[in-house]
Amino acid sequence: MAANATKSDRKKTSYFATVPPQEILPIVNGRFESSVKGIYVIGDVTGLPLVKVAANQGASVIAKMKFEDGSAADDGRLDLVIIGAGPAGLSAAMEAQERGLKYVVLERNKIASTVRSFPPGKKVYAEPQFVRNESKLDFDEDLDKDDFLARVNRLVAEKKLHIKEQTEVDRVRKVGERRFEVETKSGKSFPTQQVLVAVGRQGQARLLECPGADNAAKVTYRLHTPEDYNDADIMVVGGGNSAIEAALLLMPHNRVTLSYRGDDLFRAKEENRQLIEQAQRDGRLNILYKSNLKAIRDDEVDIDVDGQSHTLANDHVIVQIGTLPPVDFLMDMGLELDGVWTCKRLALSVVGLLVGIFVYFYSKNFVFHPDAAGEGKLLLPGLESIVGPTQLGFAAFLTGTVLPIAWLSLLALKLINGNMQARGRAALLPIPHSTSMLIAGGLLYAGSLVAPDVLTLDPSAAGDGPYFVPGFTWLYNVVPKYFSNAYGLYYLVYFSAIAGFGLYWAIKANHRLIWRRNLTIIATQWTLWWGIPTFLAVFIGRNPWTPLLTRSLNAWPLNMGAFNVAPVVGPGDPAWWHTVAVIGVVWAAVLTFIVIPLVTIRWGKIYCSYICSCGALAETVGNGFRHRGPKGDTPRKMERMGFIFVALATVATIADLYGFEGPLGQYNLWVGTALAGAVAIGLYPFLGQRVWCRMWCPLAFWMNFWGRWSQFKITPEKGKCIDCNVCNQYCQMGIDIKSSALKGEPITLEDSPCVGCNECIVRCPMEILHLGDLPIGKQNASASLPIVNSPLIKPRKREIV
Repeated sequence: MAANATKSDRKKTSYFATVPPQEILPIVNGRFESSVKGIYVIGDVTGLPLVKVAANQGASVIAKMKFEDGSAADDGRLDLVIIGAGPAGLSAAMEAQERGLKYVVLERNKIASTVRSFPPGKKVYAEPQFVRNESKLDFDEDLDKDDFLARVNRLVAEKKLHIKEQTEVDRVRKVGERRFEVETKSGKSFPTQQVLVAVGRQGQARLLECPGADNAAKVTYRLHTPEDYNDADIMVVGGGNSAIEAALLLMPHNRVTLSYRGDDLFRAKEENRQLIEQAQRDGRLNILYKSNLKAIRDDEVDIDVDGQSHTLANDHVIVQIGTLPPVDFLMDMGLELDGVWTCKRLALSVVGLLVGIFVYFYSKNFVFHPDAAGEGKLLLPGLESIVGPTQLGFAAFLTGTVLPIAWLSLLALKLINGNMQARGRAALLPIPHSTSMLIAGGLLYAGSLVAPDVLTLDPSAAGDGPYFVPGFTWLYNVVPKYFSNAYGLYYLVYFSAIAGFGLYWAIKANHRLIWRRNLTIIATQWTLWWGIPTFLAVFIGRNPWTPLLTRSLNAWPLNMGAFNVAPVVGPGDPAWWHTVAVIGVVWAAVLTFIVIPLVTIRWGKIYCSYICSCGALAETVGNGFRHRGPKGDTPRKMERMGFIFVALATVATIADLYGFEGPLGQYNLWVGTALAGAVAIGLYPFLGQRVWCRMWCPLAFWMNFWGRWSQFKITPEKGKCIDCNVCNQYCQMGIDIKSSALKGEPITLEDSPCVGCNECIVRCPMEILHLGDLPIGKQNASASLPIVNSPLIKPRKREIV
């Protein structure tokens, strides 16, 4: 990209996102393959700005790709087009070269253009130090920018890599199954069977928005060399490391002002921060906090500083306010992006919501064992006058004859196409979305077999149910008939999935904190929360222990029936049942008003991540969706709704204790069933798995109240955060962990709803987040750094004008 950032000539794509722009990332699987088969994505564009990690990804992705034998020789296609010649792209090119693949690297600027844009003397860090370099890029130590570029240029020459510089890709068109045309701005096209997107994020500068910001002769978004500026009034906009380093480089021979909208340079490395603050104290530059440029003219700028307007002399404006992911480019390829809502995602979320509504409101009316069924079928009212025998017969013909033939034909064609493509030939008859069509057809056929046994148009055949759904009776050779209706079976699957996914994610993470969390979850759910109470009911029927045990861990106001004296003593029941029920109410009060507050004060909201049934599902089954939780200021404001639900829960409980059943019933219907169940779980894959816990759960907000006195904290190592945003991306509660880490301040419950899941600690690529206080060995390393000599600052003092 040229020094001056300009708006792309590509038509801007309109989209709606529930995450900040910097967190809009392409969705990739474990092989780095995107939602478009054959397009792979690695490097900085995936959200991890680490050179060593990007290089390792480049080496790994080639080994995971599947290539068609002989395809290049048969039809002239390349095996691979690599877009981007940064560390990720170069590493992938070296691996492709060694494997004898026919490839080309297309780079819009020069090789390693992001590093080339660094100010002179800036380091390229080989972080994380504990990660071994597995690429051929030979990068195991921190290098000066020039040393890094010299090493890269040497490797490119030695390996004779096929790289085309100054070749900007305009678009990637899919022309068949794993067949693409990569078109460049110059009009040249590269046919290929695989595409590897290894672009960075530096090419998409975040533009300044104010009158005069489009003055390309004055406003620039990169500092290539400080020698271009001398005896000039320069405004540097930004508060990160790039802005600070630019200001320090320009300071010796210019009059420099740094404008930052915040009140603290917390985003900067500690060394940079101390250097520029020392320079301000020495009078060698000026820093304007809480400032925003309002207008840019030829020889001056208007700026708002803490609510007051000023006009300053100015010759140049250098903007360093960050970069944005190339959303338009990625969406043009058809890639699915996290946080961006497409029509497909909206449709699937509606399906998820409908499934949640069915499970929590209607599933008890459908049974899988004939012994549990009632009389009659489910009536579809109003259709009997429209659908007659002729229409039913035609529908039966379509679903019973035409649909199976079409389904089998489509399956055969898909298998033939796959076989031909595996041999490097064109598909016989490409059919888009064939897999989705096969799934939908199979479900429709299965539904047509079940529908006649469950549904009816004849009022005389209708009944109150429950309605028997055939095909599952065999299941009850293993599963007790206690789970005979769909709702009971759902809960058996619910807790079984907690165990299965809990072990899966623990094995995958292989971290002691995740093992501790998930094993605790499994133990609590399968003992006191659900397992023991349920199986007591399965094997001995109605008993006093089940309601007592279910409230042993389930506290009010999550458990709205915690203060009801139950079970009620009935005819034939022993009198001591009542004593057990009273003990249960006493324990519920102790749990809610003593145990929960004390645990929260000592260990934080671990109840949410280690014990609660909602949190158990979130941390196991929902773990793959944690990055989809809404982020930003608006969702954080919406979190305050939880206090409304605490008030509603209190009113409903008091009313119930005084004998008014209506408020509690309505609360359980709309909050306990609709929000906590149907909406929250139905929208797991689209809004993250903590939408209930974060926005509406009254117990979570009861713990938030006690959290202001909690000893819980997650402490970062000061000065070690690299601003990669991984912690924020995977925080299910939408907490701005990165800002605290950049400041070196702990994350506490005083100003965050953290549930102590520890995922940010586990996923941090620098391993700088720690539960509780810093380990003793880390405390000294994180102490304030002393002022050091730096090549960025020359020992020359001058007066700021």
